Amino acid sequence: MMIADLWQIINQDVFLFAALLLLLGFLFGWLGKLVRFPRVTGYIIAGILFGPSFLKLFTEGALARFDFIPQLALGIIALTIGAGLSFSLIKKLGISVILITVLQALGAFFLVLFFLFLFKMPLIAALPLAAVATATDPAATIAVIKEYRSRGSLTETVLAVVALDDAVAIVLFGLVLAFDLRHLATFGETALRSLSTSMLEVLGALVIGFALGLLAHLLIKLTREISDTLIITLAMVLLAIGIATHSHTSALLTNMFLGLTIINLSSKNSEIADNLGKAMPPIYCIFFVLSGAQLNLQVFAAAGATLFLWGGIFILCRMLGKVGGAYLGGQLSGAKPAIKKYLGWTLIPQGGLAVGLPLMVTAASPYFGFRPQILNLTLLAIAFNNILGPILTKYALFRAKEATVEE
Repeated sequence: MMIADLWQIINQDVFLFAALLLLLGFLFGWLGKLVRFPRVTGYIIAGILFGPSFLKLFTEGALARFDFIPQLALGIIALTIGAGLSFSLIKKLGISVILITVLQALGAFFLVLFFLFLFKMPLIAALPLAAVATATDPAATIAVIKEYRSRGSLTETVLAVVALDDAVAIVLFGLVLAFDLRHLATFGETALRSLSTSMLEVLGALVIGFALGLLAHLLIKLTREISDTLIITLAMVLLAIGIATHSHTSALLTNMFLGLTIINLSSKNSEIADNLGKAMPPIYCIFFVLSGAQLNLQVFAAAGATLFLWGGIFILCRMLGKVGGAYLGGQLSGAKPAIKKYLGWTLIPQGGLAVGLPLMVTAASPYFGFRPQILNLTLLAIAFNNILGPILTKYALFRAKEATVEE
């Protein structure tokens, strides 16, 4: 049997293709660890290498069969983020951390939006990209903190901000997806209607998430077996995605409110998100390999230098927005000098949530026509930020004299 025939058989069989995705993810994740890259980097590289950019061994039909994986993975990520925001934690963090978190996110959002639009990117493409720019990869930042055994006020603030940052990104992206730009040309009554629709979508996500969270809590009270709580929680995630889809509500926001409800109804629920996370590596592996396969360098070739220019603007403005916003938030809240000067530099790594957010732009969205550009620019920025980000995080921790392991 020819190799080409074998690949054709694999692409046509959903089980063989799923096995291939997992094995490739494992192999490239292992290779990534050998050269001190995060496993997720290896997953993405596997997708890029075997996808349409290089070897072209993944067919569009085979990839389309796994369209549900990004929805599921992002639903779990959103639930985990919501479950990390207990009211007791928010009270403990105080106004300083919340102000810094909001301003660094808004700084990245508005700088990216303004300069992309200034350099002739259509607003309908710039707006979702600006929302993606707010997301940070907490895994990369936390890995550097652990590697250098960093301790101190800056480290504590960083850990708090990265926990809250993705929640802000989910809310912003959910609002952007709900905002109908097709009727904003007049900026009159239709613009107000779109804004009202966005607010109603957030309210709908809150109601659905709270109701499902209450149901999950009642069911969990019937059992304390870890396996049962995993079944219940995963069922609620799937229910949230399904109900949100049919009610035209953000699945991300719905799952975030679901997690927020579960964690605040009872302190005994605190281990649920952790247990769910332990069971999800295979789904995350397939998710990131598929995300890498979405990168199509032919889009850059067709667009020429313009797309690379926009990519550079996205990377630079996101960095300046996060550093400047964190400094302003620290200044307004009276934070310590080390926090004001160095916090923003620890927020550059990007991945995880940022990879998946563009995949939420479906055919029903007004942004769908620009999805290839949005997705490829995001992946290009993530590749750059995941190389530079950990270096800048290390620099900030050492400059703040909180790293306790010598270079």
